[in-house]
Amino acid sequence: MTLGTGRIEKQIIHAGIQGAGCSIPADVEGGDFFDFIPLGGERLIAAIGDVMGKGSTAARQMKDLRVTLRACAGNNMPLLAIMEQINEMGGRRLRLAGSFATLCLISYETRNACLTSLCAGHPAPLVFNGSKVHVLKVRGVALGLLEGYQGTGPDAVCLAPGDIILLYTDGLVEARNGQGQTYGLRRLEEITSANSCHNATELREIILNDLFTFTGCRQQRDDVTLVVLKTGR
Repeated sequence: MTLGTGRIEKQIIHAGIQGAGCSIPADVEGGDFFDFIPLGGERLIAAIGDVMGKGSTAARQMKDLRVTLRACAGNNMPLLAIMEQINEMGGRRLRLAGSFATLCLISYETRNACLTSLCAGHPAPLVFNGSKVHVLKVRGVALGLLEGYQGTGPDAVCLAPGDIILLYTDGLVEARNGQGQTYGLRRLEEITSANSCHNATELREIILNDLFTFTGCRQQRDDVTLVVLKTGR
């Protein structure tokens, strides 16, 4: 796997938390996306998603969904209300196109150092506290498959200084090397725990470089997206 020509990076520091994301499409464009949405001075929403398929069609649907996400999240509502609105507006367009998308939302509020998450068909966030890894208990049906959002309620966790949160798409953990082995969730957890002293941007690059080392020069089969967040000390 090599650095894609359509690689998109973004960093943010807001509400006492650092965020660093990167999306690398398998083609020139892809259906993966991520976003950071600051709300006031005390709340940050981060999102990661994956629209079915690859290439220009998935990229167009991804951009529509991202616009919907920004419009809904900008109303500063609870996370469940945001997800329900996105499913109503963006999900309808996905159904008409015969497509669907996964989405994971997190909301971090600095006044209580609390992180809340909600998922629609997407891998749950990983929270690292020292050597301990906690998987948030959130799951739901992907956007566009049903008229209404169906899933667990939001899961919340209080964060300590230095805690790390990872969001990722399946293209990262399912990337294969020349022997057909997948990168896997365990390797992602181990490389993150071993480098937890680094800031969010440095850790993002360490993980991606480890992924490139693992896969070598093999052609990227799926879009890869990673978001790293780290609370300030």
